Amino acid sequence: MYKSMKLNYYKSTYGLLKLRKLLIFTLLSLFTFNSGWGQNQRISIVAKNKTLLSVFENIEKQTGLSIAYNQTKLDVNRIINQDFNDKILSSVITELLENSSFTYRIEGKHIIIVPVQLQQKQQSTQKIQGIITDPSGLPVIGANVVVKGTTNGTITDLEGKFSIEASLGNTLQISYIGYLSKDIRVDGKDNYSIQLIEDSQALDEVVVVGYGTSKKVNVIGSIASVDSKQLENRATSSVVSALTGQMPGVTITQAGGRPGENTGTIRVRGVGSFSSDNDAKKADALILIDGIPGNMTDINPNDIESISILKDASTAAIYGSRAANGVVLVTTKMGKESKVSVSYNGYVGFNRATALPKYVDSWDYARLLNQAEGVTRFTDEEINAMRTGSMPDLWANEKFVDDIFSGNGLQTGHDLSLNGGNDRSQYFASFGYLSQNGIVPGNNYSRYTARVNLTSNLSDKLKLTIRLRGDKAQTKEPGTAGAIDGGYGMMSLISQGLRFPGFRPSVLSDGSWGPGVKNFGTPKAWLASESFQEKPTMRINSNVRLEYTPIEGLKFSAIGAYNFTNAQDKKFRATLPVTINGATSVLGPSYLEEKNTNTDYKSFQATVDYSKTFNKVHNLGILAGYSWEEESARDLEGRRDNFPSNEYPFLTVGSPDNQTNKGGGYDWVIQSFFGRAQYNYAERYLGEVTMRYDGSSRFPSNSRYAFFPSAAIGWRISEENFFKENEKLNFINNLKLKASAGILGNNNIGNYAYQSVYELGNDFNYPLGGTIQQGAALKTYTDPRLKWETTRTIDGGFESVLWNGLLTANISYFYRYTYDILFKPNASASSAFGLQMSEVNTGEASNRGWEFEVGHRNNIGEFSYSINGNFSIIKNKVETLGLGNVEQANGMVGNGSNLFIGYPIDMYYGYQTDGVFLNQQDIDDYFAHTDQSAMGANKANTKPGDIRYKDISGPDGVPDGKVDATYDRVYLGSKIPKYTFGLSLNAAYKGFDLNIFLQGVAGVNGLLNGFSGWALWSEGNIQKWQMKEAFDPENPTRYPKYPRIANLGNATGINTQQSDFWIRNASYLRVKNIQLGYTLPKSILKNTFIQNVRFYVATENPFTFHSYPDGWDPEINADDRFYPVLANYTFGLNLKF
Repeated sequence: MYKSMKLNYYKSTYGLLKLRKLLIFTLLSLFTFNSGWGQNQRISIVAKNKTLLSVFENIEKQTGLSIAYNQTKLDVNRIINQDFNDKILSSVITELLENSSFTYRIEGKHIIIVPVQLQQKQQSTQKIQGIITDPSGLPVIGANVVVKGTTNGTITDLEGKFSIEASLGNTLQISYIGYLSKDIRVDGKDNYSIQLIEDSQALDEVVVVGYGTSKKVNVIGSIASVDSKQLENRATSSVVSALTGQMPGVTITQAGGRPGENTGTIRVRGVGSFSSDNDAKKADALILIDGIPGNMTDINPNDIESISILKDASTAAIYGSRAANGVVLVTTKMGKESKVSVSYNGYVGFNRATALPKYVDSWDYARLLNQAEGVTRFTDEEINAMRTGSMPDLWANEKFVDDIFSGNGLQTGHDLSLNGGNDRSQYFASFGYLSQNGIVPGNNYSRYTARVNLTSNLSDKLKLTIRLRGDKAQTKEPGTAGAIDGGYGMMSLISQGLRFPGFRPSVLSDGSWGPGVKNFGTPKAWLASESFQEKPTMRINSNVRLEYTPIEGLKFSAIGAYNFTNAQDKKFRATLPVTINGATSVLGPSYLEEKNTNTDYKSFQATVDYSKTFNKVHNLGILAGYSWEEESARDLEGRRDNFPSNEYPFLTVGSPDNQTNKGGGYDWVIQSFFGRAQYNYAERYLGEVTMRYDGSSRFPSNSRYAFFPSAAIGWRISEENFFKENEKLNFINNLKLKASAGILGNNNIGNYAYQSVYELGNDFNYPLGGTIQQGAALKTYTDPRLKWETTRTIDGGFESVLWNGLLTANISYFYRYTYDILFKPNASASSAFGLQMSEVNTGEASNRGWEFEVGHRNNIGEFSYSINGNFSIIKNKVETLGLGNVEQANGMVGNGSNLFIGYPIDMYYGYQTDGVFLNQQDIDDYFAHTDQSAMGANKANTKPGDIRYKDISGPDGVPDGKVDATYDRVYLGSKIPKYTFGLSLNAAYKGFDLNIFLQGVAGVNGLLNGFSGWALWSEGNIQKWQMKEAFDPENPTRYPKYPRIANLGNATGINTQQSDFWIRNASYLRVKNIQLGYTLPKSILKNTFIQNVRFYVATENPFTFHSYPDGWDPEINADDRFYPVLANYTFGLNLKF
């Protein structure tokens, strides 16, 4: 008979550790736990005069493997006289069995010693046949049958039968979508009957919810989630980019591809709030990383285990005052009970702009400007010199856009992680490095990250979890002259390249810099100058959680967190020597600004969680908790001008004349009490209520606290007996109906919005004690009744799983009404005493919509695939702006957007047009019955090719022969998408995997204006599409895409009124990500220490389909200060040891 010797895989070495020693011990465990199973382990044995049995016992102790052998045949009392020092296990076993009739093989955690003849017999193959059926006895067609550890495989036929060659002792691995995989050991039989069990994975899936986790089938509210595998398939350094389009009801807009600023905006179920000062962040979702507020740029995507987005009140109300715009829960990876696993992900790639504006050659610019003005600004000789280069110091054909966006865009990333532990302690540690070169020369970003997540069971009832994270990042950007910087830094440099025509040379024949168009220098010169901006940042985050479980089902938790951030900003604007009319002139003056900000965040949470099942069907869960958060920041800033040299950008070097220094800071505190009660009967009838009572220092004492409740009910109709017993409905595994309602809050306002502001200065001097003393005066009036923004929500829908996961389908409807919106009235509603108005609770808005989600997955032999799509319809509306019946205000995002009662937030509001004037007769006929004097237009200053505006109404509601702002402006479109959608396609065959993701929006508009939309705006440049599409008096058409090219100056004229002529369809379909990977066969790696090798190539944003003007990405919809959306092309390597 065989004897199996199995020692404990781990011997406990913990005992009763003191808490202060635990962290050190656990860190050391990273490198001492689980040296690994398998034949490549190294062991050391002193075997002088030892029996083979004692040597086997020693091997088991060192490796955690068990050794099996036949006691009647193998002489284990044989004496061994040999030492093994740091030798590989396989070579030790081979030497021990040398000159014997035995050999060995390793299977899992077992070393099996067998006679040589038996091993050879087992290696001979035989034909194995069988049939595979489901639980009801029906054949499973297309099931995979593979000899484990080999590439030998087949699939079942129409009768569920299969035939395959295998050896005695081999393992057949059976798998099919919707069923649990099954291993069958070849034991000598040649025919097998195998029944598969349905896979309830889709029903048992666990998702992260507020302050805990829950089985997905028991979640009543609306939660969208992605896991680490889905993020890996996106191959991007930006978490926000990886989430784009993945979930219905979640709209993510990229802010461009500026290195180090991959934030974008995350909007959950529309825009639930608005602001009078373009503060778009007021409508952003709350982001929590392991339960602590954070930022998506703060985290390495490879550290993420899952992301859940809470979309309705029943899931988000437990976060109360900051949950009105949705909650994003990011959970980082934790260690697992296993041997040490080391993973590496490395990639290299490059970026390019998805779109860049294209400008006309300088000679075309000169010719068109002459035509536009009707005078000769440029002579034929000068125009010819631009074309031929015959006068290089005066005239040129510079391509500033090419100069500005000439960076290589190189990007590299390296991520290393360790994961492992035993039944007492587990760990996850990661180290990451990211380097991004921008497509603007001199623009780069680098980041180092480190994370250690530890879990340790101090006893059977006490558990400690520690999360530590640190990162160091730095952004560097080029700059311009101080005189033209305007506080925008690199964005001003980009603006210069997009604004100014290139008819002046950057470099003169003597090698000196040319003055540029307006004696500001040129982008090429400033890119080569010493101007720069550096922004180093260091963050340290810590999170400690202690859980005590005195009895089964009852858990007490205490969580403390501390985050520290140091952010520096150093901006140096150098001088630049240029040659003007043969003489050197220095553009300046130079200056240096430095700012240092320290931010401290502290929080404490305490919860008690009780869950129990009564009589096997009554499932109860109760959570109660307390939370306290505090954040404070302090900053110090200084500036000096007129540096003697650009080589010494240090404050002490600058002139003390006119130097400035200042400092500031802020503090806020939130205190909260929260709770949740859940009940379900046999996972069939579901109910849940939550509450949160929040208090914030941002509100006055009489309205500091607010209560945010919610309730939800659900019915898993698929669990009813009448449903299960209906054979026609057997294909439905899960069908859940759900509904919820609740109240959420928003405290996204200034830290001191309710406090009056006084201004100090010499304008407020007072005679006191016979002398004049500097005084103060009230500057801002505040409302002492200031209170929370509040959102009432309702939500309903159903979720389904069909054919054991072959198909999933979910539909939800939602309605959100936000009132008491904190909004600053415009000047017409301000105090009659000239005081500025602060924010007051005056606005109301609503959002309603539908969300659809469908998924399909299947296996066809060795080919597996999945298709997942989502689609959302969201409508929002401004219900009121309050205070004096104010009906119009600037929109949140600026760029011509407005707020108008009865219409969407960030709508476009302007005139309707009827093409352009064809000729003078057309102009005469129009002005014979229409007055445009309110717009500064008349028959005398109107020319063919100018825009025709419609008279649509008047005081009596009918056209009155006048075009004016009061009666003739209407809703033109919205900057917020009405429709969003995403589609993912995933496939795998043998070692290959392919992932394609498409994303887009529809029902959204963009506005062309300023330098991006208008030729010769403030004597700016002319784009090629404008020249091509402009009105042509030689071939006039009523509806050209661009009116006549005119010198617009910088004033609003007849052709620059906000109208439907400049509104464009900003809908788009983007191929967001394509990734192709190949994993090496296990057989190649079987004699190595490497478990897995995968190569991949990926691209992000390679193609975008839209009808927006050439050179512009519709997602940006910016004027002249923008960083383009980037397309990324990457080659990567995944290793696992």
